[in-house]
Order: sequence, then structure tokens, then C-alpha cells
Amino acid sequence: MAKVSREDDLRNDARAEARREYETLCTLQRVFPQDEHFGTLVSLGYLEAWGRGVMITRHFGGDNLAQHLRSLGEPGARAACRAAGAWLRRLHESGAPDVQTSVLGVADKLDYLVVTYGAVLRRDRETQAACRCLEQTASRIEASGFRFVRQHGDFKPQNMLYDGTRYIGLDIHWQSAGPAVYDLAPFLNHLWLLGRTLGGLPTNRHDRQRESMFLAGYGYEDGARALHWAQLYFALCYLGAYRQKGWLAANYARWRIGPLVRELARRLEEVC
Repeated sequence: MAKVSREDDLRNDARAEARREYETLCTLQRVFPQDEHFGTLVSLGYLEAWGRGVMITRHFGGDNLAQHLRSLGEPGARAACRAAGAWLRRLHESGAPDVQTSVLGVADKLDYLVVTYGAVLRRDRETQAACRCLEQTASRIEASGFRFVRQHGDFKPQNMLYDGTRYIGLDIHWQSAGPAVYDLAPFLNHLWLLGRTLGGLPTNRHDRQRESMFLAGYGYEDGARALHWAQLYFALCYLGAYRQKGWLAANYARWRIGPLVRELARRLEEVC
């Protein structure tokens, strides 16, 4: 398989990003415990031509996990979610075998949310209320220590391949370190969205069981409060980014992501 970077700008950012991804895969081939069930793509080479970076990997025949979750029966879907959690734990332990802890850094997250999306998130009472919920619960979370890891950076069902036997992670950034919950929360958000229609109505009544299996596969023990806080933070970022793209994208986000924001705000208030 070949992955071609976007066309470079004057700073050569696209080629640098492609080169980093290739180097990350090379490192993971050495440190990630590959076996018959879990692994990473096998990098075969990297080249640059016509202003683009090209990463070449061995072909893997699976489809992404999001597609599988739509077609698997419930026992299979729960097993797949548990396996996704176990794969992520392996990735985290590959980067930092010794357990370290860190605070969530909620103040920085809140500052980023306000500076980047504050103007569009203040447009309606519902998102204003969700932002207040995030702010009011932050102080109750920051005092605790959380597992500190080298992060995937974009972990979601769409970034995992599955061929019926083996799970392979994709688009592994692995450039920054921080609390593990910031890799867990996006996966759970995308898992929730997979179980909803465009209008936000549930199409799968087994969401909580799938979430629990994913967390059990990872071995998550830090509690629901921090997890829901991180999930709500990311959901508000998704919503803000859509609103910045114009009215059409904002309407899509209202129907698609609005129900997720409401659900997470409700869950966070329950545990706080």
C-alpha cells in the first residue's frame, strides 16, 4: 500500500509529516508487541517525489473497524471493542513501559476551547450550558493523577483495520505524551456516533456495553468523571470546528454532534 502526502506548501510541512509517520512505523515495528491478533502496518520504504512524500507499507486486507461494527452481531461487536482497547493499551505501554502519572491539564484545554471556538460556541444556550458544565467540573478533576503515555493522537474505529483475526492501528501520530484518557475519549465519542442516525436517534441499544468492553480491554481504572470530561471537551471541539465552516456544516453538526454534547453534559453532571 502507498500513502501519498498532500501537496507541499512552502514550509514542506506535508513531507515532514509523512516522513515522521514513516519513522514512527519503523519504531513501532521494533517496540510494539506484534502477534497473530495485534499489530501495526509494516513499513517497506519512503520516498519523496514531485513535492510529495510517499510511504509504502505491506498490504493488509482488513476493513476499518467502523464498518465491521455496523455489520457484526452484538457478541462480535463487543469482542471487537474489547480488542480495540487491548490494542491501545499495548501501544501506550510500547511508548512508556514504566507507569507515570500526570494531571489532565484542564486549564490549558479550557483556554484552547475559548480561544479557538469560544465565539461560535456562545451562539446558543445549549452549548453555553455545556461549556459551563466543563468549566464548573474542571477543578474537581485536576487534583487527581492520571496515566501518562505517549499518545496515538487520533484513535477512533475508523483508524483501526480488522480482517476477522487481526487488529492493525492506522494514522498513529505518537508525537506527544499526556494522560491516556485523551486517547480513550475520542474513540468512545466516535463509537457513540456510529450508533446514531443523522438525527441523533439511537440505532443500537448496546452502546454502554460496547463502551464498557472497550474500557475493560484497555484496563481503564481512573473513573467516569475524567473520562466524561475529556469526551465533552472533544465533542465541543468537533462542534466548534463545524460551526466555523459555515451554516451548512453548522446545521449538520447540530443534528449529528449536538445530541452527543447533550448526552455527555448529562453524564458529567451525574458523576460530579
